[in-house]
Amino acid sequence: MIRVLAAAGVKSDSVGILDRAILDQWEIPFGAWVDQMVDWIDLNLDWLLDAIRWPFSFLLNNFVDGFLTQIPWLFVVIATMMIGALVRTPKVGISAGVALALCGLLGPEYWLETIRTIGMVFVAVLLCAIVGIPLGIACGRIDAVWNVVRPVLDAMQVVHAFVYMLPVIFFWSIGVVPGTMVTMVFALPPLIRLTNLGIRQVPEEVVEASRAFGATELRVLTDVQLPLARPALMTGLNQTLLMSIAMIGIAAIMGAGGLGRLVYKAVQNFDIAASASSGLALFLVAVVLDRLSQPEESDGGNLMTRIGRAWAHRVDPSELLADAEAAVKKPKVEVDHGEHDAPASVKERPGLALVGIGGVLAVVSVFMTWGNDAGRLSGHARFADLDLMGQSFDGLHASGGSWVGYTVLAFGAFLVTAAAAFLRRPGSGSRWFSADGTTLASLGLLMAVLTYLTVRSAPGTVSYSHGTGVYVAAIGALIALAGALFALWTAPYAPLRPLRPGIAWGRIATAVVAMIVIGIGSISGWTFDERLSGELTAADVAEVEALRAEAKADPHVAAINTLRVGKIYNNARLSSLVILDGLTEDGGGLGRLALFAGALASLFVLPASGVLGSNEHLRWRWSAVVAGLGFGIMLLGVGWVASLLRVGPRLIVTGAGAFLTILGGFFLLATARPLLAEFRRKKVYDDDVGSVAGEALASVQ
Repeated sequence: MIRVLAAAGVKSDSVGILDRAILDQWEIPFGAWVDQMVDWIDLNLDWLLDAIRWPFSFLLNNFVDGFLTQIPWLFVVIATMMIGALVRTPKVGISAGVALALCGLLGPEYWLETIRTIGMVFVAVLLCAIVGIPLGIACGRIDAVWNVVRPVLDAMQVVHAFVYMLPVIFFWSIGVVPGTMVTMVFALPPLIRLTNLGIRQVPEEVVEASRAFGATELRVLTDVQLPLARPALMTGLNQTLLMSIAMIGIAAIMGAGGLGRLVYKAVQNFDIAASASSGLALFLVAVVLDRLSQPEESDGGNLMTRIGRAWAHRVDPSELLADAEAAVKKPKVEVDHGEHDAPASVKERPGLALVGIGGVLAVVSVFMTWGNDAGRLSGHARFADLDLMGQSFDGLHASGGSWVGYTVLAFGAFLVTAAAAFLRRPGSGSRWFSADGTTLASLGLLMAVLTYLTVRSAPGTVSYSHGTGVYVAAIGALIALAGALFALWTAPYAPLRPLRPGIAWGRIATAVVAMIVIGIGSISGWTFDERLSGELTAADVAEVEALRAEAKADPHVAAINTLRVGKIYNNARLSSLVILDGLTEDGGGLGRLALFAGALASLFVLPASGVLGSNEHLRWRWSAVVAGLGFGIMLLGVGWVASLLRVGPRLIVTGAGAFLTILGGFFLLATARPLLAEFRRKKVYDDDVGSVAGEALASVQ
């Protein structure tokens, strides 16, 4: 006490026990204690630290760096598609593969960092499963273990990650291994809690019955408790995965690689382009991993919602099981597509036959000549394609149709397949192999062809002429569209449940927003061309020489003059930058087509939203047309971006105008998708006796 008072600089007889001067000097040396323990562990338990580090370093070095990063990108994408199709649905598999491919297309280093991110998350989740599931089982079966583990889990989940990040840095330095360790510590508690909860929720009478029949404790665990606790286990693994994804950014601060490093680097450098690209790649990876790991009984939701829910329930995740159980108990409409599908009408068959003919013409057209004497699309990105006298190119060639041609080929093949499947047996294939699906594909095909026909030749093109192939593709698209619309207006489709009466104002508002976005995209830059790198003017050259001479004469101004010289060169570069929007005569001119298609789709949204009446089939038909136009607008922007990306040098990039056009088309497509999903080739409810579907079913029965 005397020593405390002396340190405070006061006399013991002049200060009371309640005086703050005493409290300020009365320090509990907790930090010193921890420092002493850390030093002791570092000196005496290095073998234990190495043992803890070994599984992380072994998996990261051998599995991630030695295996995953060495696999060709195409094999990874195909494997992801197959895994997604097997564990979830073919739709999830295809979407996951496309998302991973997009990550690689963002830049040279993005694919490698994407794979490292996936590998780091996989290692963290794997080690969490190895530790968490057995520990959760022990907690669920032995109360004493749970009483000891529970406070530790509470501390792990309440304490901020930065707090326990420091001792990890003390013991294992920084890098990908310590970053993965911190990720594991952060993501482990939900798995232990949910495993414990799943074991404890198994009905006691079931466990006692198995024991009464002579089952050993091992058999009770493996044959009774674990199977019944499987939903909780799968939910726990999914939550662990979400928590691992949420830690990617924090792990980057510790020197971990992956996309988190790119995000952290971009933030440090105030690099908006890099931060946007790395953020998009990280989001795509998170969506892919989340969708692949969702249990079958999951309630779904978007990624942000699911991460937020996992974060909110990290201390008490039992609510997550309640959500999953509610999703399972939610009544579902069972649809029998085999026995009672409405047969093809007399008018439907000719329509789908026309769709097939149009698809055949589209497929054939891409192998014919699309352009002569110059590159139609590639000329905007490559000077060499401005003069190709005497040369002809088909729809798949870089100087021909490029990615527009590939789009035409894909849609043509789809239309042929859909028509063949429908004519063989209506309803036997995918639900999109019919009237609404073929309408959407036909409009997408037509917009792709119009993209190539509408785009202007690049400035400086010596000579260009269309080949016969693009006209054959246009004729095929028109024939397919006519057949699809004819089938659409006669198809015996009905909704699964009565549609909500009234006008869908939300759809109308979304269409307005989509039109605004497309309009802004049309007047925004579609091409940023730096190929004509500007040279310094005579005045700039003189100024640069003067600054360099001044810096040589006076070293004190060297740094300032160097910055001034750099600014002069940067201004020269910016002055040479050619920005072309979607309406500029020297540009592609695709903004006009996007505006026309967007205005047309916005107009068709009105009957699709119920403005002209509440007839369900009318709303369905117009929704299919709106979806097709929205999809076509998306393809317009994608065709431009992909074609220039295929041949363009580093000094030419597509602008935000094309991206906004794609976004606007997506909004239009999104407005129609929910309503289209409600319709099936069968009458589900019986009060619509006057519908075409009801009449068709009555004739069958």
